[in-house]
Amino acid sequence: MRVVALALLSACALTSRSTPRELRYFAPEIGAEPASPGTTCARVRLGRVEPSANLRLAIARRVSPVEPQAYVRRALARALFGAHPLEQAVAGPVATLDVDVLAFEEVGHGGARVALHYELRDEHRVLARGTRQVDRTAASQAIDAVVVALGGALATASDELAERVVAATCGP
Repeated sequence: MRVVALALLSACALTSRSTPRELRYFAPEIGAEPASPGTTCARVRLGRVEPSANLRLAIARRVSPVEPQAYVRRALARALFGAHPLEQAVAGPVATLDVDVLAFEEVGHGGARVALHYELRDEHRVLARGTRQVDRTAASQAIDAVVVALGGALATASDELAERVVAATCGP
């Protein structure tokens, strides 16, 4: 019995001396200029941010437990409440922004695409809705350059969506 157990244990992947797999994680960084204190024009709640049903769980060459909606939510929060005159609300009768992530991916060889469908609504009506897609070309086909392009596409899409929210809630 011990011989069988030792034979099985020696064939186990846990005891083999293979080269460890190198894991690299990338996070598209999004910067936003902070809004001036006391210059808010409306209160807005950032509602659900979910992947569209046709969006795959992983982008090409990404093996991270972090889902795209986490990056999109963070970028939208920075764009809405850091760079625009909006106050973040968590409750009450305020406009709510819901977002579906339609695309968050590498396209072709060395490009990136972010597509967001949004709906801004209050308790009575839809104030604005639409889709914003941004494509960026990466400086090279290296994954580092693709991640930078993806971050740029996300920043642009988030900022443009925030501008649409400001126009719908604060007026011209």
